[in-house]
Amino acid sequence: MNTPEPNGLWTRGDLEAAIERGELADWKATRYRTFHGTMTDDEAPYPCYFAVEAEEEGLFRYVFPGDPDDPDARSRLARALEAYLDGYESIGEFSSLVVLFEPTDDQPPETYKRQFWDVLEYLGEHDPEPWPETVPTDPDHPKWRYCFAGEALFLVARAPFYEARRSRHTSHGLEITIQPAGVFEGLSGMSDEGQRARSTIRNRLSEYDDVPRHPDSGDYSDPRRREWKQYMLPETNEESVARCPLSERSR
Repeated sequence: MNTPEPNGLWTRGDLEAAIERGELADWKATRYRTFHGTMTDDEAPYPCYFAVEAEEEGLFRYVFPGDPDDPDARSRLARALEAYLDGYESIGEFSSLVVLFEPTDDQPPETYKRQFWDVLEYLGEHDPEPWPETVPTDPDHPKWRYCFAGEALFLVARAPFYEARRSRHTSHGLEITIQPAGVFEGLSGMSDEGQRARSTIRNRLSEYDDVPRHPDSGDYSDPRRREWKQYMLPETNEESVARCPLSERSR
């Protein structure tokens, strides 16, 4: 079945219509329903209320690349991400791309972590645009951000191995939410609105997760933090990744 939008991108309405008609592969339907259920659960409100609002208002776009270890799946993701970034500003406030990979057999946490960084490495090697001049290339710089197609991005990885850190848990394989940094302009930690948003999210997070906020979490450009460390947080607060797994070519 052809996808409703080019390059593998789906809207919420198209996905739900395809599921209703029985035209969507079972694994894709399961992955979307699980994501939607998490974002819209009234009894356990997801901490990031921007994500909840985006799902409710149909502002997310979705892509189902396949197996994260499959080079063809990574290529499909690269095309979808480039297409999404080319038009995300016309979608609406707080839009993001939700990447839902095909479920795999039970895997140890290290496999999900490797898959995540391998996917980013692939995207970096196949980036259609030069690294933005306004973003440092060294991930040890507090203002470094992952970039693709000329856009600075923030990424959130979720996977089945998360248990206590429930906000990062999903039951059916690796998931990555890709947020253009420009979506959150005006919500920096230096602004009143940004501080209120962070306070609300952190309060919700403390009620949602069974473990305190990870010490590597923090505001962009904080000299004590590194943004890449927040992409795929460890399950426990005693763990931290000391060195960015990306090679120089992907920076």
